[in-house]
Amino acid sequence: MSANENKKVVEVLRELNEFVHDGLEGYERAARESKDQLRQDIYRKFSQQRLAFANELNQIIQRYGGTPEHDTTNKGKLYRQWMDFKAALTGNDEAAILGSNIYGEEWAQKAYRDALDNELPYDVRGVILRQREASTDVLQRLHQIRENATGPNAPTGTETDDSIVPAAVRTNLTLKTALYAAGAAAGAALVYALITKRIPTDRLMASVSNLTKGRTGSNGKTASQSKKANQ
Repeated sequence: MSANENKKVVEVLRELNEFVHDGLEGYERAARESKDQLRQDIYRKFSQQRLAFANELNQIIQRYGGTPEHDTTNKGKLYRQWMDFKAALTGNDEAAILGSNIYGEEWAQKAYRDALDNELPYDVRGVILRQREASTDVLQRLHQIRENATGPNAPTGTETDDSIVPAAVRTNLTLKTALYAAGAAAGAALVYALITKRIPTDRLMASVSNLTKGRTGSNGKTASQSKKANQ
């Protein structure tokens, strides 16, 4: 292969490996934040899989004369900062953690498809295809977890009798719902701005980071958590 062909292989694999590292960080974070032991084990397993994928891609990158890639995508960094901000508003819950992983895995699928759109050596394509198939299996597993959690036998919350729920609790639930709605709207605006490039990525990341710090404080706790600790 020519030097230009080798360079192209390196470029494609380094870009793909950024998305693989997004998954690695995402699943590590999910394992830390989840309170469900079974899901923690699943997320750890997926993070270990991504670490193996990243190492495999880096070995190929080096074989073709490139420098290993250990960074994540700017989109991934922005998304994780946004999740930090949303968690500061509404707290972490299992559905949000799972949804974040599904979203990340769908982006990984696109990254594998984009990589395969390039002309690559047969052995390199084989590695990418194998990793993409494994990613597809992970995505199906995540959807299965969601379906099991929201299936016909899962609690819906509609059977709750308002007459036995304290007013303060109902108010708190209403506030939390409103915060979720506000968070979703703000997130959609950020994603739109990123896609349309109306705001540079670095400015978006800085804005979300500042919002997160503003909600959590320098000690990593929300304002309400800090207030309780000081009482």
